[in-house]
Amino acid sequence: MRRTVLTILVSFICALCMGQTTIINGSWTSGTTECGRLKSVEIQDNGVVVTIEVKALKALKRLQIFSTYNTYITSGNYQLLQLSGLVVGNEIKSCGSGTNWGWDKVAIGETRSYQLFFKGALPPGVTTISIIDNGDYNGAHGYCFRNYNINNPRKNYSSINSEYLAKKNIDSNNDGICGIYEQIAGEQNYKLACIKENGQHKLIYLSSSTNIPWWQPGDIKANLRASASGIFKADWFMANKSVNKDAYLVFDGLSMTLNMPTGTDPGETKYLKMYPENSPGISGGSNTNQGSSWTGTGFALKNGYIVTNNHVVEGASSILVQGVNGTTVEYKAEVVAVDKNNDLALIRINDYRFDGFGSIPYSIKETLCDVGSDVFVLGYPLTSYMGEEIKLTNGIISSRSGYQGDVTTYQISAPVQPGNSGGPMFDKNGNVVGVVNAGIPGAENVGYAIKTSYLCNLINSSVSNAIIPRNNTISAMSLSEKVKVLRNYTFYIKCK
Repeated sequence: MRRTVLTILVSFICALCMGQTTIINGSWTSGTTECGRLKSVEIQDNGVVVTIEVKALKALKRLQIFSTYNTYITSGNYQLLQLSGLVVGNEIKSCGSGTNWGWDKVAIGETRSYQLFFKGALPPGVTTISIIDNGDYNGAHGYCFRNYNINNPRKNYSSINSEYLAKKNIDSNNDGICGIYEQIAGEQNYKLACIKENGQHKLIYLSSSTNIPWWQPGDIKANLRASASGIFKADWFMANKSVNKDAYLVFDGLSMTLNMPTGTDPGETKYLKMYPENSPGISGGSNTNQGSSWTGTGFALKNGYIVTNNHVVEGASSILVQGVNGTTVEYKAEVVAVDKNNDLALIRINDYRFDGFGSIPYSIKETLCDVGSDVFVLGYPLTSYMGEEIKLTNGIISSRSGYQGDVTTYQISAPVQPGNSGGPMFDKNGNVVGVVNAGIPGAENVGYAIKTSYLCNLINSSVSNAIIPRNNTISAMSLSEKVKVLRNYTFYIKCK
């Protein structure tokens, strides 16, 4: 019968060199004319070579062998590598039923060996495997071998191999990045620790909901490299321990966001920070709050005053305001008054170059909004990741109370991100009806905004209600026209 060549692999020559080989010489299977056993497993960078030995139980005119392409190397419930074919010289050839591979005139008790090639990298740390032929559509199948131990030690792991040791490392490197993070709504639901060793940040595996057999506590999940923008580039180890070098991580102090533009599972994954337990459980902080600098949003009042969140300016020795009249000029500002309980702050530009905001086109509306009212938000979220152009999101008032029933805030469906903090929330007519202050990491379309009545209380008690804009000149404009005007009065706040 004609034998079909599947492919000639130039790289396959490497697979014939001595690799990491486990000699098994397992138990013989039962049979009437011949039996087989797993003889050895050789792990290469580009695949696994499995040697199977067969023995004639009586004199045979023809000892025939085959394996179907429905054959896999498995570990536990995981299918790892699929059979590519039979090794013949430097070629991989078809070996299914009917291909007529074998030997003629084999005497009783004689043995022969053949090799199967499984293309792909076997994850380091897989120490128990099975080789299962599930058969073809006719029900024919080759040999199956179950639960054999192989020499395939783990690689890329840390001596910090428990949550206890991870917390000790985090406590001594509490830089706002190190911490224990749990995946939000993922297939594996990883628990990872971000630690620091020899000055480098690393993510180590602690556990997962599926208990992948070849992952152990302490295995490196990612090696991180800081960039000038504050975003981390990462070598990310996938579930099968292959490396995706096109991964990016953003930390905001309360959560970690993984973005993988390419690979087998592209997209964005959120992780919630669980340790140290010094966060309120909602994200309202900076864009890149990584020790020395952070950012937020603010909006104009009269006479050079600006509204933002207290948590945006708290602890800042330097405050710069960018975006006045739509320019990139950075003006120095100082804190005038704060309301820590309601997370509000008033700052004022104190810079000789500043000559005023001009006529402010919106009013501050103090009356409550109804549930279902349309709103939109302007701000500067995740600027190191998304850029410094102002961003618009819109939605509705979802509730008149906020996080855990807080009556000082609205819950809104307009998406907000770290960096939106302190930005204005407008009603459909362009009146300011709230000050954005928080979102829940990983939760879609859930944000919070402080009611403007609390802002007006702060203004009245600390400065004068004369600085509150009262004249709306944009109510008749379309949304896009409103944004063109309002972007000149919504500012990018940079703090150090």
